[in-house]
Amino acid sequence: MSVYVMEQETVVDARPTTMSGADVLAALLEDAGITVVAGIPGHTIGDFALAVGAREGLRPILLRHEATGAFAADVYFRVSGRLMAVFTHAFPGAANALTGVANAYADFSSLFWVTGNTASVGIGRGGYQELSRQIDDDLTQVIRPAVKRVWQPRTAEDLAHNALAALRESRAGRPGPVALNVSQEVWSQTVDVTGGARPDLERFVFADDRPRPDSRRVADAAELLRGARRPAILAGNGVNLGRARDHLRAFSRRFGIPVATTASGKGGFPESDALSVGVAGWVGTGTGNFTTANADVLLVLGARLGEPTASSWVDGATFGSDTKIVQFDIDAGAIANAYPVEVPVIGHLVSALEDLTAVLGDERLDVSAWLEEIQSAREAWTSVALESQDPGMDGRIGTGAVVQAMRRAFSGPVNLVNDCGKHHKWIVQQFEAGDDDYIVSSMGGASMGIGLAGAIGAQLGRPEARTIAWLGDGGMSMSLSALPTVAEYRLPITTVVIDDASYGVVHNTQMAQAGRTAFADFDGSGSNPDYRLDFRAVAEGCGIPARTVSDPSELDAAFAWAAEQEGPTLITVLSEKGSTHPGGGGVLRPLHDRSRRLAWRAVSGE
Repeated sequence: MSVYVMEQETVVDARPTTMSGADVLAALLEDAGITVVAGIPGHTIGDFALAVGAREGLRPILLRHEATGAFAADVYFRVSGRLMAVFTHAFPGAANALTGVANAYADFSSLFWVTGNTASVGIGRGGYQELSRQIDDDLTQVIRPAVKRVWQPRTAEDLAHNALAALRESRAGRPGPVALNVSQEVWSQTVDVTGGARPDLERFVFADDRPRPDSRRVADAAELLRGARRPAILAGNGVNLGRARDHLRAFSRRFGIPVATTASGKGGFPESDALSVGVAGWVGTGTGNFTTANADVLLVLGARLGEPTASSWVDGATFGSDTKIVQFDIDAGAIANAYPVEVPVIGHLVSALEDLTAVLGDERLDVSAWLEEIQSAREAWTSVALESQDPGMDGRIGTGAVVQAMRRAFSGPVNLVNDCGKHHKWIVQQFEAGDDDYIVSSMGGASMGIGLAGAIGAQLGRPEARTIAWLGDGGMSMSLSALPTVAEYRLPITTVVIDDASYGVVHNTQMAQAGRTAFADFDGSGSNPDYRLDFRAVAEGCGIPARTVSDPSELDAAFAWAAEQEGPTLITVLSEKGSTHPGGGGVLRPLHDRSRRLAWRAVSGE
């Protein structure tokens, strides 16, 4: 009798036992749901760039200037709520990105920034492209004021741990950009990953939590609302960043409370809704400022009430001294920065609106007389706005007419990224935000250059919407390095340039103050009065179809042409240099000192 002994097959674990620091970070970003990584490599960051390029779940975007990536990542987060990663090389690349990163920080947007730094052995010894004149490794000190937090991993294992902390911090509380400043040698160091071990993402990163507010504060807010006769809501960009738009709409409609937005909060509530009063603040509408200035109880949702929103804190312009403010924010540091508040409500806006709705239940507020007052203000403002939309004449087209033609052509949904300048105010006031529009305005940093670069991020983050970059010729001149990226990746972005051959705000301000200009007009300081940069030629040189509109009767046809294109387009509109948006009751007086008195309370007699 024969006996057969089966030899047991040996199973070999083919998984790697080590990973480089570069591969660890790339894998961790992919596990965290990041899908887009943009940057320009150099020797301090090259290993990480190769690691990103090897991962199928990460889309690499090669830039022509680092600021493009920072602005793009900022707006990517605003429209999608997801992080985009950017990387830079040594201090020259980091310095190029710094304005865009600081802009995100000022506006409480977020991004994941990886800076490659000189190898440790070269720090303080004249290492190539190091920054160590004041103290060794001063790059971190350059980065620090522009981010929520910066880490300096010294080993590959540090890199993994710091990346987990950065992912958590980037969206916890008020969002903000985070940075890893990584010495070159860390990328090639190895980490033990025997058995497929990976960084423990789920138990370290929990930034999606929505902390609930104190129930006593919610009850106090409800009690104030019950007694209000002229209640109103002011929705800031926290509504957009907190993804609380649907909750705001449901709350407003259920209780019949009118809604104004800040400039950066525009889009958080549809302006076609009967309860919308438009934007309040310095560049707000007459309806919006009337409503917030005359409200007896004002619910402030995710807004700091800073200078642009509060009209330099001038009494009666945007806010009245008799208004009782209930301020909602996820961060206590954002509440009562200038104005005293009756009730502070600290928590996530989604949770806060859910809780306030539950406390109010089926109650209805008696606001019919108040809504009639608002309607009268609305009719007066509509008349003013219509008068400002005159089409102008050949070569001097009115910006109000451009805004309306663009809205007709792009019915929505849209991502509209609004660069800083004179043209910006027209969008804030007069572009009607629809149900699913994101209208991005930078009001914290207010950096010129965000318009086109930010539109890249908007298109990557929310490709289902049509993306528009809205710039003046000054901002467009600062953004020319973004055009090849738009063309190279065939991003369907419509770029609109309002060209008045000047820094228009500077020109108009100086003419009003002094009757002359300096450092305002693009005319060679008077030596070349006929000079005008041909943006159409620049765009076509990059491979982008473009048109220049000088006749206002051609506006509708130009925008219809752009709306039909599948790829990128650029439209330059020759604009009236002296035009200004109509006043909606808001003001900006930077030297006004009322803000210093807001903390003082009059003491009544016995």
